Amino acid sequence: MARRQTIDPLVRSKVIETWGNACWLQLPGCTRVGEEDDHIVPYSHGGRDTVANIRRACKHCNASRQDRVLYGYGVRMHMIVVPPGSCDREAVDYIDSHKSAGDPVVSFTALAAAMGLTSPSLAERRAVAMAWSGAYRQFAISAAPIDVWCTRTTPSSRRHPRMLDEWIALDYDVQVIDPGFTTEWERATDDAGRKRVRQWYALHLSQSLVDARQAERRQRLIALGLRSDSTQSPSRPEW
Repeated sequence: MARRQTIDPLVRSKVIETWGNACWLQLPGCTRVGEEDDHIVPYSHGGRDTVANIRRACKHCNASRQDRVLYGYGVRMHMIVVPPGSCDREAVDYIDSHKSAGDPVVSFTALAAAMGLTSPSLAERRAVAMAWSGAYRQFAISAAPIDVWCTRTTPSSRRHPRMLDEWIALDYDVQVIDPGFTTEWERATDDAGRKRVRQWYALHLSQSLVDARQAERRQRLIALGLRSDSTQSPSRPEW
């Protein structure tokens, strides 16, 4: 593979003149100041050294991105967040009613079932979580224009405690499906399940909160020339 060449200083100057020198990514830990040239369509996907394809990013964000693509510049990631008791119900119903035939679905429950686990231990749950993370990471860097549907109960992990912030920064379609505390409490079958329900509702996740944050982020992406001002359904934005 050919080594990446240094960006032409004239191109960099034009990028800064056109789009500014603030970090465009704004991932968790962002220092806000552009220090490096980041390819919107990653270099590994054939992204070119052009003013249209480069924005300035801080070193932290450029490294943290790891070639994950912005929604619509390859894969289209749909993240479905549900309480622990709804993984097999509302999440499946929502995805089935929105996805197209052949769309990949990344689900903890489905992965556990594929491994033959019906009541996974803590160690087994960690193995399934690693499989989920591996599938998500691989799909997230895909250059193919496909829709991928991921279900998750909490938008965080020990390695990525602010996963929701990352999704919003990359303009993923994020849907929070909440049947209500009473429904989830009644679905819990034991004390451990009820504990997970309490923990989920302590996060105060809501679609209105996500929508407000996405609207602010999308206005920034519009200003950076990376998104059209669309009024289409949030589940499949038009570019």
